[in-house]
Amino acid sequence: MVPRPRPAEAPDLDRQQRIFVNRNLRLTSVQAIGFDLDHTLALYKPVPFERLAFDRAKRKLVERGYPRAVLRLQYDHSFVIRGLIVDRQRGNILKMDRHHYVVQAHHGTRKLPPEMRKRLYTMRRIRITGTTYTPVDTLFSLPEISLYAQLVDLADAESGRPNYRRLYEDVRTVVDEAHADGSIKNVIARAPLRYIEVDPDLPATLNRMLGHGVKLFLLTNSDAPYTDLVMDTLLSGKLPHRPHWTDCFDLVVVRARKPGFFARHDPLVPLDPRALGASRRGTRFSFSGGSVGALERALGVAGDRVLYFGDHTYGDILRSKRSRGWRTAMIIQELADELRHQAAARPRWREIEALERRIDRVAAWRDFLERARDGEIAGAVVAGYLRERGLRGGARQIRTQLALVGDQLRGLEREAGAREAEVEAMFNPYWGPIFRAAREISHFGNQVQDFACIYTSRVSNFLHYPMDKYFLTPHAPLPHEV
Repeated sequence: MVPRPRPAEAPDLDRQQRIFVNRNLRLTSVQAIGFDLDHTLALYKPVPFERLAFDRAKRKLVERGYPRAVLRLQYDHSFVIRGLIVDRQRGNILKMDRHHYVVQAHHGTRKLPPEMRKRLYTMRRIRITGTTYTPVDTLFSLPEISLYAQLVDLADAESGRPNYRRLYEDVRTVVDEAHADGSIKNVIARAPLRYIEVDPDLPATLNRMLGHGVKLFLLTNSDAPYTDLVMDTLLSGKLPHRPHWTDCFDLVVVRARKPGFFARHDPLVPLDPRALGASRRGTRFSFSGGSVGALERALGVAGDRVLYFGDHTYGDILRSKRSRGWRTAMIIQELADELRHQAAARPRWREIEALERRIDRVAAWRDFLERARDGEIAGAVVAGYLRERGLRGGARQIRTQLALVGDQLRGLEREAGAREAEVEAMFNPYWGPIFRAAREISHFGNQVQDFACIYTSRVSNFLHYPMDKYFLTPHAPLPHEV
């Protein structure tokens, strides 16, 4: 038997505070820990932040000539989840499993019937790296895709043939513009606490890491003023011996332009620390742009001695792992809600499992009756089985039983399907859980498994673990080992 390693999490720790392990990670081998900013160190309050991006983007669309009806669109926070795929050519939004099988699809905001979904996607291989499909792999994308779906609805209501690809490109352009020109950041700057969640455990977490001799660095695509605003809100004045947020980091890189940062060979451009609100600490402290090789040289640490925290499956986790062999920690803010829903759904799943066992027994009885009807089983054996159930033998009796068993089986399958739909809706009314697609691991869940060494809902969950922790992958049995 395969030995089971000790659990990777403290047994008395709430699951929402746990760190989950895909690949073994010994913290004592880590010499530098890096962090993305948005949705990693800085967790945004989902509804206010996403609605702000949605509203700013729709205004920009109207300024570009879209009808004023666009201004009446309202953000639906629950409609889009991370891990979906946008079919830009057809105006569809898809949920796939890890095998790229489409299990759910919406055209705009309207769910596609199963027959149409299968006709469109069952017979063709979906290549997400092509020009037709775009993954929703960051929380920044949620308001963008919600707006796109509603624009598809509006376009369908008008005459003519909508250009769904052009709609998507326009939405993508205005969302990027809203982030770049200050339309979103300037609003946040006026009332940061309305949009940014302040984690009281974050300062102590970083301080503890530094106390164990680990170098900390910040690597973000945001510019210096916005980085200073957000980090000042999160960290400044929270630690007595580290009064300013920059005192928590050995090195800061802004305007990194990830994921290109992991492919370029540019030098780091020194940045005046005063651009980050800090007193001058030398040109080796803060930088703009650059590349991963230059960053490693500045840190004096490289490869798997670096652990990097990020939220973006491609721009943070995949590229840092593949280009330099960094160890990776993925921050999945939605994981806390997912775990709550999972706990609430557990009794329902037990009911579904009991139903499935009944379905198996009834299906086996139906199979026996069909073989008896076709003369594949000796008459004496059939008569014996029927007598055990208080039934008489004979072809007519077998046909009657087959009809009854067929009705019973269809009823049980409908009931199991209805229960499964109820469970899915407990996670999200449109798409279900983010880590599962029907009975399979979802495309998103598969990415987390493949790319993230460890994952958790927030950086401060590290406060509950010792800095010499050896994170061990739990034993995952193959189906024949269960």
